[in-house]
Amino acid sequence: MKKKRLAQLALALIATVLLAGCGSNKNIEPTSELVLQGADPPSLNIGVNPPLDHQTYFVFRIKLSDKNLSLVPADAWTIESYDLSYSLQSDPGGHLVALPAGDHKVMNSKVKPGINLRLPVGIVTGSYLRDNAQGFVGTGDTAIVKAHLVFHARRTKDGVRQSFPARFLFTLGNF
Repeated sequence: MKKKRLAQLALALIATVLLAGCGSNKNIEPTSELVLQGADPPSLNIGVNPPLDHQTYFVFRIKLSDKNLSLVPADAWTIESYDLSYSLQSDPGGHLVALPAGDHKVMNSKVKPGINLRLPVGIVTGSYLRDNAQGFVGTGDTAIVKAHLVFHARRTKDGVRQSFPARFLFTLGNF
């Protein structure tokens, strides 16, 4: 009788496991997601005298669905390019002659899991400051300009493309 009872219990246990399942396989294929953390530094005060080139860094990192199952080459992303344009937020003194020209730059920079990428972006050049912002010299006036960026990225594993919009404020003046 004990053997029959044990066999029934084993069959019931097997049926329960088969019906309920042993979990899910959603983490068998980990996914990586690219995250734009922002600019470093978050804003700039740009002095017009002397007219020098200025840049900032945009920080990207990869967020993994399961860090234990990550395959580094497959989970990497590539920042392929960015588009940059500008808009004037304020210039009460009217010293700014023109906004910087927009830009499209191709860079193909890899972002790997576990390592943040600090991507340098040129905000203004010295020649732009010399040609368009010398009206600020000798005054305490400032102008606030917003840089609009769109980063274009691609995931290595499957070629999924994604765009990341960003904004960056900087102040022009005689600092």
